[in-house]
Parts: sequence; structure tokens; C-alpha cells
Amino acid sequence: MNLNPGFFSRKFRTGPPLAVRLGEDIGFINLSDVLAFRQKSGKTFAILADSEVQILKSFAKIQAFLKKIDGWFPCGRCYLVDLYRLRRSERIPGKPGYQLTLDNGVKVPLLADYAEPILKSLGEESLLYVSPLSLPFYRLMLLGVKELTKNILFMTKEELIATFSTASGNAVVVSVLMANFLWQQVNYIRAGAETPVPDGNVRSLWYLVKPVISRLDLLNDTDYYKTLSEKLGEMVSSKILSYHEFGLIEDGKWQIGAFNPHIILMGEKESHFKFLQQMQDLTGATIMASGGQPSTRTSEYFTDALKAKLQESGITDQITVLSLTDYDPFGWSLLDTFMGDLKTFGIKNPQVINLSVPKNYTPEELEFRHYDIEKSHDTPAAMLKKWMKLTNGIDGKPWGMEVDVLMLNRNHVKTLILEAGKPFFKVPPPVPIKLWKETRKLFADLTKSALKTLKEQIDQPPSSKSKAKRS
Repeated sequence: MNLNPGFFSRKFRTGPPLAVRLGEDIGFINLSDVLAFRQKSGKTFAILADSEVQILKSFAKIQAFLKKIDGWFPCGRCYLVDLYRLRRSERIPGKPGYQLTLDNGVKVPLLADYAEPILKSLGEESLLYVSPLSLPFYRLMLLGVKELTKNILFMTKEELIATFSTASGNAVVVSVLMANFLWQQVNYIRAGAETPVPDGNVRSLWYLVKPVISRLDLLNDTDYYKTLSEKLGEMVSSKILSYHEFGLIEDGKWQIGAFNPHIILMGEKESHFKFLQQMQDLTGATIMASGGQPSTRTSEYFTDALKAKLQESGITDQITVLSLTDYDPFGWSLLDTFMGDLKTFGIKNPQVINLSVPKNYTPEELEFRHYDIEKSHDTPAAMLKKWMKLTNGIDGKPWGMEVDVLMLNRNHVKTLILEAGKPFFKVPPPVPIKLWKETRKLFADLTKSALKTLKEQIDQPPSSKSKAKRS
């Protein structure tokens, strides 16, 4: 167990007592309860988690005394702070110093000239990220998230400009406003409020904040729905919040496998999803048709469902992805994104076997069905160069292959999947239950039953209907 220095002195109040002035009386507090000291008008005050009290010793004597105690540092001519109570640091707009946030939200200023010994003690290069500050809070600071008391949705134009303008006050930084809106809304939900967009999507969140952008006369300037979507994806990837918390719907083409969930058949094209369903009926593997770059929302929902299934079934094996993506820089970039998302959302060390590689195409396909990536002019030169270094293209030429060419012979692809997955299957194919086939059959049977009831009602004489209604 890792404990911050000073934990036990605070827990068991073993610090030295300090005499304080309580009106006409004198009382005592424990040093372990003090977060900082400050001097004002020749008087010295101890800053506690929920109050301030005047102490009897001078600021100079307190400063000399605290030099003997680890963790105490001056952060200005009139401030001393216990760095073991530090939880956050951020820039002060328009000033060279910092604002430090201590336990229970207590804030004290840090002048830039006093930062160096504090950084040395913390072992950090910058006060924009300091331990024990959590990484999500560090990222919140980079996003410009503030602690606001008023709901952004009900701020006046003047309040919005004052809160979210640049330091010069020339323009509102909408990306910062969006990050604050999302953070504020998710904290309302965490405090017990209902999600404002039940069964909604990202556009539903945009409709909430759209009147705010309109109030600032910015609706015609930029696609701020895209700004909101990007900030939401960034905050989810940074583990600051999640799509689940907002209750957003997700309609991606994927299904967790019932028998071999730890094997993922991942296809790039949505048009191949029916084939993936057939392969799931055969192998019991998990399937995913990304439809291009997978969205962060799809990745979060997919991995959450996958982790739940793995835990339920007791499978602790490494996740194996059998990939059917285009053999070109964009196909490989898509696969990199998908693999990165798996790791981001808690799947440890997934491995990938790419089935759409030159060795799995016939020589005739490689010769007559390739396309010249360089001549297509839709791939950045640096991206193509990196891909060529990784793959060598096709015989050293910058040629690519659409996965659709491989899919022309689906029996061949089926064989590739069975051979690649054979070392990893828990339940050997064919698995006993064909989920998609049996689901379609059940739906067809229910539809027949409904049709029978409909015909009976149509064929029933009008007089019989009225009697049945009265009874």
C-alpha cells in the first residue's frame, strides 16, 4: 500500500498543537489539520479544510519551525503550504504564477519565483502535472476545465464571454466551453440527476448546448457539433467520463461471441457483416464490422460488453483479433486505432493476425486486382512511406489490395479464419448453437403467428367483432 507522507499524522492527529485566537479566548488546533498558513496585515492565519483561524505565533516563527518538517514550502512572501495536501495546480490567467488546489478544494496562489524548490521536491518538470495529481485531472487542466457554480446552459452572453474568453478577451474559446459543458453535465449525473439525453446520441448533447452557441452569435462560424463530438471522444479516451454515463445509444455492428468471445473477427466493411454473422454461427467468436474508423463510443460499448462476457465466462486468455481490413495505409491505420481502443478501454495486450495480406491473395489477384496507392493521390506521402517500411507493399511496390477482392472467395476466407483461430478456440467449430440463424428462425415463426392472428381478425364477421368487443 502506498501512502502519502503525513498520512498517519493526519489520521491520528499526531502533529504538534498550535495556539489559536478564538475571540477573547485561546484554543488549540493540531498541525496535521492545517493545509497552509498565510500572513495578512501582520497577523498569521492557519488555513484548515473548512475555515481559517488566527494563530498566536508570528509568520516568521512558523516559517522557521516548518523548515524542520518535510513537505512544507513557501509559495509566496505571505504563504506556506503543505505539498502533501496538493491535489491540483493550474495557470493563473494573465499571470506568471499558479493556483494550487489542496484537499477539500482549498486554493492558494504560488508565485513563479517560488516554484523551483517545489518542483525539485515533487520530482516534476512542470506544475501543469504534479503527483499525486491523477492523470484525468491533469488532462482536465489541459482542456481548460474550470470549477463553475452556474450551469453553462443558463449563463448570459456576458457571463459566457467573461468565463470562456481568451486572456485578451477578444474571443470565446468554444472548445474550452464544450469541455466545461460536458464535465459539468456528467457531474450533475454523478450527483444523482437524470441524464439530460436518455436514449439519445452525441447530437442530442449538441442540441442542449446549441442555444448557448447561438447566444454568442457563433452558429454560422464553424461546425461546433464536430467540436463537441471531438471533445467528448477526447474526454472518454482520457478516462475523464464515459458515453455510458450519459446513457447514449450505440448502434454499431458487433456482437459478443457466446462460445469463443476472446476471439474477435474484425471486418472493415459493414457490407461484410452478414458474412461475419455466418462465421459467428460457425465459430462462436465475437464479431465487429467497424464501417471505417471505429467511433470512440462504439469502442467503449464494445469493450465493456466484451469484458463483462469474459468475466462471466471466466476466460482470462489473451484477446486475439482476426482482421479483414484493406491492405493499404488507411486499412492498417484503422486496425491500429481499433487495437489502441481495446487497450484504452481495458483489454490488456491484445494480439492481431491480419488475414488480408499478400500471401492470402492469389498471384493473379495481386497482379490484376491491385491498385497503385501512389497514383491514387489520396494517401499522404509520409503515411505511405511509413506503411511501406512496415509492410514492403506488394513486392516492394506501393500497391494496395481492397479486402473485397479477398471476400470474392468466401470459402477461402472461411478456411483462413478456421486455420488462424484453431490454436485459440475454446469450443472447436462448429459450435452447437447458431445464434443468428436461430434468431432469424424465431423471428420468422413469430411473424407467422402474428400473421395468423391478423388473418383471423380480418376473416371474422363484423357482428362477431362487435360482440367480442362488448364482452
